[in-house]
Amino acid sequence: SRQILIGHLDDPEAHPECTQRKDWSWKIVVGANPAYDAFPMQHQIFYPSGGRSKSALWYDPVFCVETLDGDLVWCKRHYRCIPRQHWSERDEDSTSTTPGAWTLSTLDNGMVSEEKWTTVDAADDLSWAVLHYSGAARRAGQSYVGALLCTPDGLWPESGRTGEGLEQIRAAFQKCDLELWELFGGSTSNSFMWSNTFTSWKENNPPPLSKIGDISITSWRKREREKAYKAKNI
Repeated sequence: SRQILIGHLDDPEAHPECTQRKDWSWKIVVGANPAYDAFPMQHQIFYPSGGRSKSALWYDPVFCVETLDGDLVWCKRHYRCIPRQHWSERDEDSTSTTPGAWTLSTLDNGMVSEEKWTTVDAADDLSWAVLHYSGAARRAGQSYVGALLCTPDGLWPESGRTGEGLEQIRAAFQKCDLELWELFGGSTSNSFMWSNTFTSWKENNPPPLSKIGDISITSWRKREREKAYKAKNI
C-alpha cells in the first residue's frame, strides 16, 4: 500500500518494476469534489519521511490556479501522512493499522486540516489508482469528501477505457458511492485538467516539484520568499 502512494516517483522505496521514475508520484485525471479536485494539472508527490517514523510519508500536492486577474500560478501544499486503522476494523486490535488507510494532516496559515485517505483500488502495473478522502478544516468548520483517479500522465489509462479495465475503475468509484458521470476534470477520451491551454502554459512555467521535506509549509514559504528576495537583489 505504501508503494501505491509513492507510485511513479523516482525514489528508492518505489516499486522496483512498476515505477516510471518521475518527479511525481501521480497526476490526477478526474475527481469527485469540484472545490478540490478540479484544479488543473495536479501533481501528487508522496515520499518517505526523514523523521523517526519509518512508516510515515510526506505528501506535497502541486496544482495550477487561475487568479482573479486571469493569470495562472502554481500552488503547493504539504501534508504529514500517518498509517491508521480503517473504521471497518475498529473492533480488532486498536493499535494495528490497515494497509492503504492513512491520516493526512497539515497546519497552513494557522488552520489545521486533517484528512482520512484510503486506497480503494489500483492496477497491478500501477497504470492507475483510485483514492478516496474525507476531511475537515477545524477552525473553519468545513468538511469535504472526494475520490480521485490517478495515473502517471494525468490521462485516462488506456487499459481502463473499455472492457474489464473500465469496469474495475467503475467498481472502485462505486465503493465510494460515486458513478463515473459524477466526476470532474474529464472523461475516458477528453481531459480538462490537462488540456492544451494548461499544458502549453506549463512548458514555459514548470511546476515546483522539489520536495519540501521535514519542515513545515510555513517554514518552506519563508525560505522561498528569502530566496526570491535575494535573487531579485543580485
